Amino acid sequence: MKVIAASEIRGPAGCSDKLLKAEVARFVEPPRRVDRLILQSLLGAAPFLPLLRKDCGLYLAADYPCRPTMELLLEAVFVQHKLPKPLEFVNSVSNAAGFHVAQKLGVEGPNLFIGAGRDLWRQFCEIAALDMADGVVSQALLIHSANPDEFVVRSLLLDNTPGTADSSSFATLSEGLDISRLEIVRADG
Repeated sequence: MKVIAASEIRGPAGCSDKLLKAEVARFVEPPRRVDRLILQSLLGAAPFLPLLRKDCGLYLAADYPCRPTMELLLEAVFVQHKLPKPLEFVNSVSNAAGFHVAQKLGVEGPNLFIGAGRDLWRQFCEIAALDMADGVVSQALLIHSANPDEFVVRSLLLDNTPGTADSSSFATLSEGLDISRLEIVRADG
């Protein structure tokens, strides 16, 4: 397994969903009624569009699900004692991000969402390696969305050509690659 491309997207926490959607529209038609995690994941995947094969596997992770979506869902259910709105409910399931990203990219390999942990990149690589060894995929797209004071989306595209890399971090996996970088500098949309 070899890392063939890397991407890093950064933006301020105050960056609006409207601005993120406009950035996504530069690459693909954004889906309607999606949340921030989905938009960030699409941005993380966009630089790889020309390289993707149909059987590419998609592996997503996030430190947190989309907080505004979860807040609306929890407010409706526990404070207002109402049923959640269908789109809030669907988007609260983190696998919805994988569905939307795979659909927009046109990939049909497995897609999986995991909560980001300490050994995220190692876990990503182990899962992708198993799918490649089984012949399920010939490529793996790994996307991690972190939301500290600013959002950061790091993505890697791997293929099944021979090669090894220390999978302990994004930095070691992407070492020596020309990383595609996008910096969103405006906080308002």
